[in-house]
Amino acid sequence: MLRLKKQKESAANADLRRALGGMQLPTIPGMVAAAIEQVSAPDCDLRQVAATVSHDPGLSARLLSIVNSAAYAPRNPIVGVTQAVTMFGKNQLESMLISLAASRVVANKQPAAIDLTEFWNVSAWRASAAAALSNHFDRARRSENFSGALLEGIAIPLLAASQPRYRSLINEWRQGTGELEEMEMNAFGWTHRTVAGWLFEEWGFPLSLREAVTETGDPEQGTSKYPIIRVVHWLGDRGEPGEVIEDVAKRVNRVFDMPEDLAAALLETTRTDALLLAQSLT
Repeated sequence: MLRLKKQKESAANADLRRALGGMQLPTIPGMVAAAIEQVSAPDCDLRQVAATVSHDPGLSARLLSIVNSAAYAPRNPIVGVTQAVTMFGKNQLESMLISLAASRVVANKQPAAIDLTEFWNVSAWRASAAAALSNHFDRARRSENFSGALLEGIAIPLLAASQPRYRSLINEWRQGTGELEEMEMNAFGWTHRTVAGWLFEEWGFPLSLREAVTETGDPEQGTSKYPIIRVVHWLGDRGEPGEVIEDVAKRVNRVFDMPEDLAAALLETTRTDALLLAQSLT
């Protein structure tokens, strides 16, 4: 269950504090936290969750925006929160609430050196592509793949907001001097995905999501537990969109044996579909 009370400082909590340079640890807004706790309960009542969500106009509007997006393509517009919650279903609703909660935390920090619009455009593209690939290759974990792909970079703007050294590293990475995670490990002894795992533990997010974000297997070697998340990660690489799509389509072909032209079409379509999702997160 989501932690709504103070806990003793864990090792992850201490590591997180050090990584964030003494920044006050971010917390989940109360109404969103309550909705996540309700939906994660074994005896979840979606009507009760809808009632809680309805008390937060901003959260309600974002959920309605997402459920009416191209990713869900309802036959008729969804205009009520209860109807939206029912359409999502328990697992997907939990995934969306977690994603919206994390996005609110980032929005409140106004990080230096990070363009949040671009950050969410990339994150939403990864998430949309992960969901689409899940429909073909991992339908049972569609929600986990979606949330993991969306949130694996969530620590980057928080680190940029709190650490001058990290802002310098981001600027250096943008100039093409190396791979971000390798640079992070050399400079700090952790990567942004490691920090995301600590953050999710602090928030009490599901263990499966923490594992999805932090696992380090190589999908092309068959050692990744969440190969879809690891493959769509490369959609955030530097370069022109066409070049990035071509590269990731080749990776999809190698890992899942999907023809490159079909993979490229899927990635291009999800890039367009992701724009509305990104707007709902900013």
